[in-house]
Amino acid sequence: MSSVKYPYSLNYSLATFLVMLVLMLLLFSKVAASNSTASWIIYGVFVLVFLLISALLLVKRILPAIQGKTALELNNICLIDYLRNITVDWKDVKSIEFIRGRSSSLILLNLKWESDYGTGIAIPLRFVKGKDEDICNQAQVYLEQFGSGMIL
Repeated sequence: MSSVKYPYSLNYSLATFLVMLVLMLLLFSKVAASNSTASWIIYGVFVLVFLLISALLLVKRILPAIQGKTALELNNICLIDYLRNITVDWKDVKSIEFIRGRSSSLILLNLKWESDYGTGIAIPLRFVKGKDEDICNQAQVYLEQFGSGMIL
């Protein structure tokens, strides 16, 4: 079975940026109406935080999505989460669960033993392009085919 690669989601990344921008514009309208020096100073702090988060979002999510880079990869050896730079071998996975959340879904990898991340690794699918359930189903197919039932 060949590897399956899921790219970054450009839509969710842009939506995140637009929501932050709208909130900053709403805050600006309130600050402009207040005519208070203290509120302009506080707004300046929020602008700095907004710029830092926007730069991080641009570098970590939007540019990789535009370039078509892979966010999640399933191959015959392991699952690779490029969002958080985590690689999990199929032989280390006991089971896979699909957890539907309010804003995004997760794939929960239940491990056979405790790792640096604990006994379960949650992989958010918010920034991964594709249908969440299809991605989870594909991961379960890979686990069934390449995971070993042997616990060392």
